[in-house]
Amino acid sequence: MTIVKKIRRRIVLLILAYIKYMPFSTTMKLRNSCYKYVLKGMGKDCNICDGVTIIHPENLTLGERVSIHEYCLIGATGEITIGDYVAVASHCILVSEDHIFLDKTKYIKEQGIKPKSININSDVWLGSRVTVLGNTQIGKGSVIGAGSVVTKDIPEYSVAVGNPCRVVKKR
Repeated sequence: MTIVKKIRRRIVLLILAYIKYMPFSTTMKLRNSCYKYVLKGMGKDCNICDGVTIIHPENLTLGERVSIHEYCLIGATGEITIGDYVAVASHCILVSEDHIFLDKTKYIKEQGIKPKSININSDVWLGSRVTVLGNTQIGKGSVIGAGSVVTKDIPEYSVAVGNPCRVVKKR
C-alpha cells in the first residue's frame, strides 16, 4: 500500500470513529463514502447505520444494496463476504475467528486465534440479534430468525431459527 493510501485510510478511520454514533440522517452518506476506502469491497447503494463496529474492515466485502443496521458487530479477522440485497437487522454479530485452545498447558489467550470465513449469499435477511459464527455459509434467499445462532451452513431459500440455528421450512 502506498504512503498516500495509508494516510488516507488513517484519516478515513478517524472520521468513521468520530461519526460512528451520530444520527442516521445526518451522516449516512458521509459514513458510506468513508467505508468505500477501508472495506475490501463495497457495492453501490449500501447503507451502514450508526453504531456499527467493523473490526478488520479490510477483510469485509459487501455486494450491492446491503444494509447493516444499528449496533451490529462485524469481526472480520477472517474473510467475510456479503452478497447483493442483504438486510442485516440491528444488533447482529458476525465473528470470523475462533480461539485456539488445544494446549492445556498454556492459557487460551496465549494460544492465538484462527481466522475463519463467513459467506452470506444474495437476498438474505438476518433478523435482529442473529449471531453468525465462522466457517459458515448462508444460502441465497434465506431468512434467519431473530436471536438465532448460525453455527453450520444454511441451504438456499430456507427459513432457519434457533440456537443452534435449524431450518424449519423452505421459502
